[in-house]
Amino acid sequence: MSWKNLQVYIALTSVSLFYGINYSILKLVIPDFVGAFGLIIYRVVISAIIFWFIFLFSFEKVNWKADGIRLLMASLTGAAINMLLFYKGISITTAVNGSIIMTLTPVLVLIWAAILLKERITKFKILGIVIAMIGAIIIIYSPQIELTSGNWRGDILILFNGTSYAAYLVIVKPLMKKYKPITVATWVFTLAIPFVLPFGYSEASEVNLSALPPKILASISYTILLVTVLVYFLNIWTLMKVDSSVVGAFIYLQPVFAILTAILFFEEVFLLKHLVAALFVFSGVWLVTKKSS
Repeated sequence: MSWKNLQVYIALTSVSLFYGINYSILKLVIPDFVGAFGLIIYRVVISAIIFWFIFLFSFEKVNWKADGIRLLMASLTGAAINMLLFYKGISITTAVNGSIIMTLTPVLVLIWAAILLKERITKFKILGIVIAMIGAIIIIYSPQIELTSGNWRGDILILFNGTSYAAYLVIVKPLMKKYKPITVATWVFTLAIPFVLPFGYSEASEVNLSALPPKILASISYTILLVTVLVYFLNIWTLMKVDSSVVGAFIYLQPVFAILTAILFFEEVFLLKHLVAALFVFSGVWLVTKKSS
């Protein structure tokens, strides 16, 4: 393995590690210190400011007449709706459940591509979709109340979040071919601000940042600086080096890191149903992506 390839794999592993840890980090902050929607305000606004600072050094005009609607839809699905559903969902379910459900993303991308781009879905891929969805149902369905295995309402929100994010990946693809990545990121987060403000302004305004424990401030900074800003640029950098299929394959590492973090440091429980569900989801996603890899 060459040094260049090793650098890419280290970057992709780091992305999965940051994302995986973030499931538990968010549960540490929400809702005891900051409300789910309030934290979104801090993440979206501060990230937008950081992106604008970088964007001004390589300013690029946007053709709003041609691409304004697509940018708005990318902002809604990739930053506003996506985050509102995810943060609320992870606040009432477990990091283990959330991380496994999010590995459905490649399957959901395929479904949206068929709907929006009229891409053909083969029988082979349909089988993969069905198998992966069975895994999601196993996670969400609980015949009895198990406080340690998550909350089905939160699981549903995480699933809808994944659906929104998958739509974003399909919607944003043409924009990435026309504009610089920083241009798209800047406008996606900027346009999301007026949509998330009505939901989170009250919760955000109630937070006294100076009174928050250092550990909580560090957790919030982690979510904004590492999981939002750094991860975004690492993903873009790796996409310039290897195929998107390689980048997508590393999503399987996220639940591994999320589960280890949740069990070792946050006393969550890994049940047999999590293992069975993960096997179904991973198998389904593998079938969906196998032909295009």
